Amino acid sequence: MLKGKDTAGAYAFIDMHVPPGGGPVPHAHEFEEMFYVVEGEVAVFCHDSRTNMVAGMAVNIPGWAPHVFKNMSPVVPSRLFCVVSKAGLEEQFVEIGAPVATRTTPPPRVDPAKMDELMKQLPAIAERYHTRILLPDTFDHLMTKAEREIVQAANGQ
Repeated sequence: MLKGKDTAGAYAFIDMHVPPGGGPVPHAHEFEEMFYVVEGEVAVFCHDSRTNMVAGMAVNIPGWAPHVFKNMSPVVPSRLFCVVSKAGLEEQFVEIGAPVATRTTPPPRVDPAKMDELMKQLPAIAERYHTRILLPDTFDHLMTKAEREIVQAANGQ
């Protein structure tokens, strides 16, 4: 990771490991964001469109565009490079994510009580980083039933 403190706040570079069914909650933020798929596949949802991406493809997400990405594979992880401009979003990831031993170590299962607490805190955390959290089903209409089930299984639902 190249943090904002390394670039005088201009941008951050993040190496993302996305487990099967993984990805963030639907959201929008003031930061411009670019995803480049290094390994695996992801579906990127932005506004009311879907782009299926494989290794070697990149997509840009404008600031404040509602978006999310999901690894729709039930078994194969994906790897993305993410650049955010201006920097800052990487600090939000550190604040809400669980530390792992290595870049490819799967995140631990979160205790449901701790997840409930994080979800209560998420709006305030998001606001600090100029982010809006969207409804969980914002992009469900662009997924198949099987894809929704993969994502729900990954989230313990």
